[in-house]
Amino acid sequence: MSSLTDKEILDFVRENLTLDKDGNGHYILKEVSCDVEGHVYGNVGGNVRGNVDGDVYGNVVGNVDGDVVGDVVGDVNGDVYRHVGGNVGGTVYGNVRGDVNGNVVGDVRGNVDGDVYGNVVGDVKGSVWGSIGSYVGGNVDGDVKGDVKGTVWGDVGGGVLGRVQEK
Repeated sequence: MSSLTDKEILDFVRENLTLDKDGNGHYILKEVSCDVEGHVYGNVGGNVRGNVDGDVYGNVVGNVDGDVVGDVVGDVNGDVYRHVGGNVGGTVYGNVRGDVNGNVVGDVRGNVDGDVYGNVVGDVKGSVWGSIGSYVGGNVDGDVKGDVKGTVWGDVGGGVLGRVQEK
């Protein structure tokens, strides 16, 4: 790995980072316009417009416009516009626009626009637009547009437009 010159570092900062100071005079990073290959040890107050390949050890307050490949230990307060590959340790307050491959320990307050391969321990307040391959531990308030291959431990408020397969 070659070392960078001072000019290269300044050019990178100008092109890729927006800095500011908070009310206490501490530097804060307002925007990052490049990939982050390592870890982020602070909070992200805005949206993530790419994939999260690692784990999030807190809450996601905004939207994720890509995949969540790792786990979210807390809640997701916005929408996930692609797949949840890992587990969500809390509630998803928005919609999941892809598949849920991991487990959601809380509720999904919106719709799941794909299949549920992992478990949803709580309720799905919207509809599931794909199949349920594992179980939903609570109610599905909307429709299930695909097959139910697992168990729904509560009620389905809408219709099941696919097959309910007996185990």
